[in-house]
Amino acid sequence: MCKKIAGGNFAAGAGYNISKRNSIIGEFMWSGLPPNTDVIHRIDGLFGSVNLYTFTANYRYRVDRLANSPFGVYVIGGGGWYFRFASVDRNFIVPPGTVCQPIYTWWGYACTSSGFIYTATVANKDTNAGGVNAGTGFTIRLGDLGWKFYAEARYHHAWTKRIPTTLIPVTFGIRFN
Repeated sequence: MCKKIAGGNFAAGAGYNISKRNSIIGEFMWSGLPPNTDVIHRIDGLFGSVNLYTFTANYRYRVDRLANSPFGVYVIGGGGWYFRFASVDRNFIVPPGTVCQPIYTWWGYACTSSGFIYTATVANKDTNAGGVNAGTGFTIRLGDLGWKFYAEARYHHAWTKRIPTTLIPVTFGIRFN
């Protein structure tokens, strides 16, 4: 059974055009993954976060124009290093009547009229692994200067310990090539 979950991602990269249709690209990607709610339940203020950081080298084959239109398509794939960091945190509420100083916000405390909230990490775990990715996307040319809007879906799989990391982020952005 596949669960539909939402998260966020950011990608940045640079590369070299080998020819009109072939490119080699180095990329960094961050993905904020929602934790598995079957494992972590919000009991007593527990909450979690999972972040994935990747550095990959990819090959891209592209067709810039489909029938003289501003639309194009491409396929992309490669491999690299995947780093996953997960943490479980808990909120503690300090009783009312405790003096709330402005300096507390510097240390991560949120002051309220009924006291303040302190967040502590209960557990965290990180793991490194090699991984692969493959996907496809489409582009829309923005004028004649080489800028393009793109939308891409790419499958990522990393052989991390105990639980393999698998995700399909959908990325929208602007690229120049």
